[in-house]
Amino acid sequence: MLQEIDTQIQDALHQASPEAAMRDVKHVVARELQSLDPKTEIKTTDYFNHTFIPDFVLSWGGAGDHRPTRDVYLRFSVDAPLIKRDLQSLHEESPAFISIAGGARASAESEFAAHEYDNCLLSSASTLESISNENSPTPVTQMLKSSLLQGGKGYLVGEAAAGVQRAVSRADGALSQLDEIEVEASVRAMKEHLSQSFASRIARVMQVMWVSQGGDAQRFPGASRTAASLSSEELNQILPFLLSLEDVTNLEFWRNLGENLTLDHLQQLENRRISRNLDLLVNVNLDRINARGVAVDRLHPDLFDDLSGPPCWEVLDSQLNLRCGETGFRFVDDRRKISHRTEMGIAPRWYEIERRLDRYGIEGIEFTSPGSKTHIRSSTSEGLRESMDMQALSEALGEMARVISVELRWPRSRQNVEIDFDRSAVESVGSAIGLHILAYLGLDLLRQSSSHALEGFQRFVSEGGRLPWWQDGTEPVAE
Repeated sequence: MLQEIDTQIQDALHQASPEAAMRDVKHVVARELQSLDPKTEIKTTDYFNHTFIPDFVLSWGGAGDHRPTRDVYLRFSVDAPLIKRDLQSLHEESPAFISIAGGARASAESEFAAHEYDNCLLSSASTLESISNENSPTPVTQMLKSSLLQGGKGYLVGEAAAGVQRAVSRADGALSQLDEIEVEASVRAMKEHLSQSFASRIARVMQVMWVSQGGDAQRFPGASRTAASLSSEELNQILPFLLSLEDVTNLEFWRNLGENLTLDHLQQLENRRISRNLDLLVNVNLDRINARGVAVDRLHPDLFDDLSGPPCWEVLDSQLNLRCGETGFRFVDDRRKISHRTEMGIAPRWYEIERRLDRYGIEGIEFTSPGSKTHIRSSTSEGLRESMDMQALSEALGEMARVISVELRWPRSRQNVEIDFDRSAVESVGSAIGLHILAYLGLDLLRQSSSHALEGFQRFVSEGGRLPWWQDGTEPVAE
C-alpha cells in the first residue's frame, strides 16, 4: 500500500508539464525533509534526478563557511546496480540518496553496497515519512529525527528502517521505565544508522536520562562511558544541538542535563534569541550558574521587538543576556569587563531608594555631593541601618547629595553585592553569585521596577512557581 507521500509524488509526476512535475515532486520531498528537522535550511537546485548535481543542499547552524551541509539526490530507485555507480562516484561528500518510487523494498545487494560506503545514506521518501510521523515531543525522539538528515548513514529501507522507527517511537518511554532491552535496541539502531558523533551524542543524553530515572550508569545498555553527568566538553558539544530542537518542556530533563553547567558553557554558544529551550535550561539551573556581575541597560528596540513580551534569555556576542521588558542585562564572569562602562546611570537621592533598601542589609554606601564624596562602611554585623542614622547623614550632606553606590547583604546569606548607580551595574563582592539575584537587584534598585514587574520576573525564573528560588523565604519580597 502506498504511503501518502508516494501518492503525492505519483500525482506530481503524472502532470503534462515536465517543469511542473519536477517542481511539485521537489516540493513534496522538501516538505518531508523539513518535518524531520524543522531547523534544516533547504536549498533546491535547478536540476532533477541528475547524475552528479544534487536536487537539494541541506545546511544547519549559523552563518559562515564552516556550517555543516549535505547534498541530497533524488532517485527513482536506490536499488543496485545503478546506486552502486552513484555511491562510487559521489561518496566523498557523504550525500543522501532518496528513492521517490512508491513501495520501496529492501534489497540485499543495495544494502551490501551501502556498507561499502557507510558515510552515505540510502533511504526512501516513504521511509522518511513514516519516521517523521512519530510526533512525540520528547528529547530523544527529536534528537533521533533531526539527526537522520545530517548524520544518517547506511541502508535505511525495510527492516533497518523499522528498527530506527522503533527507536524513535519507544526510546523515551523505555528510558522512563528503565527497559534495558528496548533501550539497547535503540542504541544499536543509532550506532548502525547514525555517524559516530551523532550516535554517541544521543547515547550520552540517554544515559543522563537513564540515571535521572534511578538507573545505574554502569548498567546503561551499550555505553562506552559510565559517567552519570555530562562533562564540560560534552556539554559544549551537545548543548547547541539540544537548544536547536523544538520546545522540550520537561524540566527534569534540563535539570539533569545541567548538573555541571556554568556561565562559560552558555557564553560559548552561538548567538541564540527567543528560545524556550534556552529559557528552561538556564532557569532550572539557576542555583548552579553564577556570575561576577551584570550590566543593566535600557533597551533600544528595533521595529519588530516586543518589549511587552515575557522575559527571555539569549546569547549575543559570547555573552549571556536577559531581556526583561525595557531592561537588558548582560552577565559577565569577570568584573573588569564592565568596570569601564560608558553607559551612565542615574544616581538617586537617599529618600528615593530608602524603602527599597529596607529589604536588605546595608554594608556600605557612597554618597556624592558638589565638591566631595563620602564612603561609609559598617563596622558591626548589624549593618549601617542599625548603627547609623542614614537619613540624618543624607540631610547633612545637603540637598544635592546623591547615592553613587551601595553594598548590600543578600538576605540570610554571607554574600555581599554592590549596586553601582553611576555605572548601572550590579556586582558580587567576593565569590560569584546567582544570575537571578543580580538581575533582581538590578530591576529593584537600578530600574526601580514596580512590584508587578518584580513578581513577573520571579515567576519567570521560577517557571511559574515550580522551581524553589523564591519559595524558601530567603529572597526579598516585592511590596
